[in-house]
Amino acid sequence: MSDRLKRILFIAFFIVFSIGIGGAIYMYFFRPVPAPTPVVPPEELGGALPGAGEGAPGIPGEVLPPGALPSAEAVPGAVAPTPVSELQTVILNEGISNNVSLSSDGRSARYYSPEDSKFYKVNADGLITALSDQTFPSVESVSWGHTRDQAILSFPDGSNIYYDFASGKQKTLPQHWNDFDFSPDDKNIVAKSDAVAPESRFLIVADPDGSNPRAIEPLGNNSNKTFPVWTDNKQIIAYATVGEAKGFDRQEIIMIGQNHENFKGLLVEGRGFTPLWSPTGRQIVYSVWNAESGFRPELWTSGGSAENMNQNRIKLGIQTWADKCVWANETTLYCGVPSSLPSGAGLERSLFTNTVDNVMKIDLATGEQIQLGSPGTGLSVTNPVIVDEGRYLMFRDAATGGLYRFRLF
Repeated sequence: MSDRLKRILFIAFFIVFSIGIGGAIYMYFFRPVPAPTPVVPPEELGGALPGAGEGAPGIPGEVLPPGALPSAEAVPGAVAPTPVSELQTVILNEGISNNVSLSSDGRSARYYSPEDSKFYKVNADGLITALSDQTFPSVESVSWGHTRDQAILSFPDGSNIYYDFASGKQKTLPQHWNDFDFSPDDKNIVAKSDAVAPESRFLIVADPDGSNPRAIEPLGNNSNKTFPVWTDNKQIIAYATVGEAKGFDRQEIIMIGQNHENFKGLLVEGRGFTPLWSPTGRQIVYSVWNAESGFRPELWTSGGSAENMNQNRIKLGIQTWADKCVWANETTLYCGVPSSLPSGAGLERSLFTNTVDNVMKIDLATGEQIQLGSPGTGLSVTNPVIVDEGRYLMFRDAATGGLYRFRLF
């Protein structure tokens, strides 16, 4: 083979080899990838679209224009109903929610809106409904019934009104009556009758509408030291901080019954006594402050009925006020616990109303204390209630007055 022929063959081979390599590179790196052929599920054959399922019911009587969404209920501060979710904290009402209490149905919370002077209830999903169309401007405090949606409303001028939200029944009560509390069955109320003359001041019991009043105990000059509270076992209807002095850091709390019973007093290690009786009335959790706690409120527990008063009295080592707590059952309660409290906080509570809280679960049967976390940035727990079979804690934020839901489990 001549040298000329060899060169021709070599050139031809090189050209073919280069074209092959170039094609391989193009096919591997630069060739467009065709879109995959769509797979049509059997139920979509024939051009039908999949159904959207059953929709939520519309608003009765409201016809919406194309593309419009139903408006939120005309409730001050109301937010769109929030489905139960895994969010730890959900706001239920952005408006001011005063005098929050557990509804008689046990599944929602009741509150007063000063923005439109109406009463509402809200469930755990954020659905807000009016308890009544009646308006009550400038309500200052509310004493709620337990088994029915009824209440005694007190106003800045001292006037008091009994109102039944189911029937619309309304009755004016004497102006010199104050500090009301309903009996567990709602058949009676306890209150203080503060007449001008000390000798005419009494702790009284009456029907909720003010009828059939009867004097229980004379108050004299100790009215401001007497506090009506009707325990669920019906034994105690009030307590008074007039017991025998036991030193600066100890006092006796006198328990008052309906029939002049000689109940044993509760010995407490401090001042600023704030009680919270259990659902049966057999136990009590309370807060007091003393020098040892740096004058910060601290929780204690004790027997709270006539049979076991002062038994199993234990300091829980948690610094908060008892009215920031709520019982889930006879042995378990949840509390809003300030993330920090300076020394002397118990001496002037009003300065620390807006302290940022964590939520704590306390099991008195086992002694276990579990911090569940903060309900949210800057939130301070007041008026706590438990709804939805113990799943949620509802509370009013002390700083804004908004109503929140905190998931417990």
